[in-house]
Amino acid sequence: MSVVAVYVPAPSKRNFQIGLRESIWGWKRDTAEKADTPEVLTALKPGDYILFGHRGPNARVPAGIWAGAVLRELAVAQVTGTVYPDESEVWPDDTYPVRVPLEVLDLESAVTGPQLGDAAMEAFRLSANKQGAPVPVADPEVMTRLVDSTEHQADSPEGTSAEPVASPIPWHGPGSGQSQDRYLDLGGNLDRPVLTFARREQARLRREKFNGATSIRCDLCGRTLPAGLVRAAHVRKRSRCNLEQRSHLANLMAACLLGCDALFEDGFIRVSADGIVEVSQKGAASADLLTAAKALEGRHCTAHTPESEGYFDWHRNNSAVLPPTEPVSSAV
Repeated sequence: MSVVAVYVPAPSKRNFQIGLRESIWGWKRDTAEKADTPEVLTALKPGDYILFGHRGPNARVPAGIWAGAVLRELAVAQVTGTVYPDESEVWPDDTYPVRVPLEVLDLESAVTGPQLGDAAMEAFRLSANKQGAPVPVADPEVMTRLVDSTEHQADSPEGTSAEPVASPIPWHGPGSGQSQDRYLDLGGNLDRPVLTFARREQARLRREKFNGATSIRCDLCGRTLPAGLVRAAHVRKRSRCNLEQRSHLANLMAACLLGCDALFEDGFIRVSADGIVEVSQKGAASADLLTAAKALEGRHCTAHTPESEGYFDWHRNNSAVLPPTEPVSSAV
């Protein structure tokens, strides 16, 4: 696992927001081809981290001066693919054709040099002087330090950013203490920073959705149950959402642990365009599974609204369909 720092200056705020929303970042060719930048970009691989620092101090200062500086915004992202060329339009001011796909894990405000460490801040200073080129962070503990030093911001009202970077709802706030929601979908990647950042997101969304209720009504079966038996579940899989979709409350529903959560998550049931629970083709895999799925058939899903229909449509056409079968080749 490697970590690189990318500095984004104040005039590029709109590009910063677009890149985080679209889960992608790009560089101009002349920036990507200077000095050792080609080697840094080539070395990036899925699972590596990119720290985006936005709005820091004057970069034209000697090495070490940024050690006590403040970055007004910090985005933590994980690389999800290799660097690739692409000239399709994403940003309004230029092409930035050298690109890398990302998953944005966290957004923080007012992050200080002592929180990140001297090596990370020096990497940001160098990146600022290299037109935002990625600069490796020579500190193997930087991610652990970042998780530990910003944890209190995620659990404190003082950690709330007054200027959200990309999410339509605030990113920080008092922690709910919940850590077992189904939408913690990490694709098997359970290294500590990813797990911690996902749980912060999870606690914030659960609080926004349920407002601290001690009993919650399941949107699928209609039973009202203790909060610990009901999960805030993404309708569209979290791993297939961009940052804005992950944070959209219309993409969340209450799904109980008495069967509804698993039946919906695995696509054994689906919700029609009219908001009615249906048994999918997958739900007929066995007699007992069909019995469980049919117990919900015909119910109205209370999470279905015109605003959420797009997410349910994605679920119908992705999670709730049988995988394509391989053609059987005939013996020659």
